Amino acid sequence: MMISGLRTRFMFRRLQNAAQPAFTRSRNVRRCVRFAGRVVLQATLLSFALPSALLACPFCLSPGQTWSEIVADAGVIALARLVSVSEGENGQPPFSIFEIQEIHKGAEIAPKTRIIRYDDFVFGAKGDLFLLRGGLARPNAVRLDETFASEDDPQETPPSGVRLASAEKTAADDRPSVFEWDLTQKVSDLTYRYIIEAPAPTSDAQQRLAYHHRFLEHADPLIAADAWGEFARCNYAQIKEFRPQLQAEPLRRWIAAKDISPERLGLYGMLLGLCGESSDVEFLKQQIGPPGTEDLRFGVEGLMGGLLLLEKEAGLSFLSKTRLQNLNASTLDCFATVQALQFVWEYEPELIPRRELRSAMHPMLERPELREIAIRDLARWEDWTIVPRLPGLYREARQNDIGTCRAIAGFLLTCRKNTPDDDPLHVAAVRILDDIRKDNSRIVRMAEEEQGLRP
Repeated sequence: MMISGLRTRFMFRRLQNAAQPAFTRSRNVRRCVRFAGRVVLQATLLSFALPSALLACPFCLSPGQTWSEIVADAGVIALARLVSVSEGENGQPPFSIFEIQEIHKGAEIAPKTRIIRYDDFVFGAKGDLFLLRGGLARPNAVRLDETFASEDDPQETPPSGVRLASAEKTAADDRPSVFEWDLTQKVSDLTYRYIIEAPAPTSDAQQRLAYHHRFLEHADPLIAADAWGEFARCNYAQIKEFRPQLQAEPLRRWIAAKDISPERLGLYGMLLGLCGESSDVEFLKQQIGPPGTEDLRFGVEGLMGGLLLLEKEAGLSFLSKTRLQNLNASTLDCFATVQALQFVWEYEPELIPRRELRSAMHPMLERPELREIAIRDLARWEDWTIVPRLPGLYREARQNDIGTCRAIAGFLLTCRKNTPDDDPLHVAAVRILDDIRKDNSRIVRMAEEEQGLRP
């Protein structure tokens, strides 16, 4: 994730506020912003799964579990063909009957019969292929059903009594382990081969990327989604190392597709920035589009990041003039640009001079819906030059914007900590912080707690 979960929550609140008439000009824009709020909220929830932003692709939402991880964690992985499905009768639960075609993993603990029972209804036709996952589980109570049907008795009526598919005992727990099938996924033979031939999640990242790169836009949505997930779980350094294997031509084609999803657009924009040529600068500008339009493409922050990778300072100048310094640019335009700046600061520290990135962020202080993020970023970037502007910003925010007020107090605390006592900006920061404490001591206490300065 490009933005931490904390700052993303702030942005979600900002986007909710921006959906009010005071910040938008039309119903379509308000609709757009509300949708963006849902996207950002999803990003917030997913971001907590990562201990650090550096552990994932910068412009990708945190992916769910990939198939290579599912296979690695599973006790048994098998390919099976659907025999029959029962919706359940006479108060009995639904179940499905499968015929095992092959065991990819865990043959030593898998049922020794080809005909197995899965205790749930599955959607499919007789003969459809399914990937099955299973393993040993210790029950907390006596089971009243069985896990599989016998080889010679694949009837669809539920059995009576208890039968264990597999059992073992340990010194710590003398209860038997029961084999359970706990996941089914309808697959084609090609999909199954893709899954079982994929490199293990612990294998070298370059090996994983080389395998999954071929499947990013596969016709099977399950394969394409999983291939994207493998890129999303790699960090930027690993993806950058893969740069020699990337090809610009298919990336251009995918980016230009009107039905591309936001998470793919962001990834592909960054990839094109890594492998593209000077001619791709104009292509990316065209795909980014003019500012202030109602058809903003979600995922455009990745295109902007790619532009900065290719054009560096000139790309920053373009984004600053068309977005950050443009009063007609939408909140979402500017937010996407801020994400691109954060990407460069975090992942490409030598690409653009730090002072230019700091300066580019300054216009966001004038946007109520984005100034909290800007203040927090500038504190992290140690740009103390904005200290003289903070009293005015505090006066504007003190009545109804506690988030910005807390960000200002946090900025001043950070400045006080990281500047010499005789520095004029240090002296000013201490004075402004004292003034805020007198006006609203709770704001300062909250900022101190956020920085771990209070017990």
